[in-house]
Amino acid sequence: MQEIKISVKTALEEDIGSGDITTLLTMPNNEFCSAKIIAKESGVISGMLPVKYIINEFSILQYSILKNDGDSVKKGDVVLELQGHCHEILKLERTILNYLQQLSGTASLTKKYVNIVEPYSVKILDTRKTIPGLRYLQKKAVTDGGGENHRIGLFDAILIKENHIKAAGSIKKAIQNIKKSEAYATLKNINGFFLEIETETFEEVQEACLESPDIIMLDDMNDSVTQKCINFIKLNYPNIKTEISGGVNEANLEKKAQLRPNRISVGGITNSAKTLDLSLLLS
Repeated sequence: MQEIKISVKTALEEDIGSGDITTLLTMPNNEFCSAKIIAKESGVISGMLPVKYIINEFSILQYSILKNDGDSVKKGDVVLELQGHCHEILKLERTILNYLQQLSGTASLTKKYVNIVEPYSVKILDTRKTIPGLRYLQKKAVTDGGGENHRIGLFDAILIKENHIKAAGSIKKAIQNIKKSEAYATLKNINGFFLEIETETFEEVQEACLESPDIIMLDDMNDSVTQKCINFIKLNYPNIKTEISGGVNEANLEKKAQLRPNRISVGGITNSAKTLDLSLLLS
């Protein structure tokens, strides 16, 4: 909830500033009206947490939520109804829509990806490629769309990347340094914690397998090398999960899923998702 408070405070300050001068100068401040937020295309809704916080904390508006986070909508569906002072509705309109459109866009794209890989029993995960200040909400939007969260930040799981390997000297040294630390002995018992390592070649996969990480990421490999790595891990190290990452998009997603990794991580569902088209109409 703290993340929502900080985000909303910033969003309202940057939009309203010293006041909504257009609304203040065009109508009496005691004007009452109703409004509906309507979907103008199909998708999945997300973003009701900040919307409820905005209405409850910064207005005396009455509202009814007709579509909750995770609900599917089609063109013409009413998502939210508002009643109260026109000044309050119009003052908060853009901030409310910004949250709903942005986060519903992520949920909708995630759902599309999840549907594509469903026949192959592959999980879709997000990454840390999020809009600064919106990570918690974007990662919730991913789960609203049926995806799963990778680590939330740098603090809740270990992902050894190329630069970590270079600094440590090798894949072997990087993993061994971690596993012999006192911190790792505590971390590995935390629910949801994992140790993952990024690899770019079959030889790196072979080296990583010898050190028994929880997950091996197959990063930016062509499909033939990826398939070779997945087959090798499944045959010889069945307890190690495989994750495809890098360059994944809607056009190549099914082909990646057909290689049968355990999971596919996609930065685009949070950093490149098109917003869902929603509109607020007064009545």
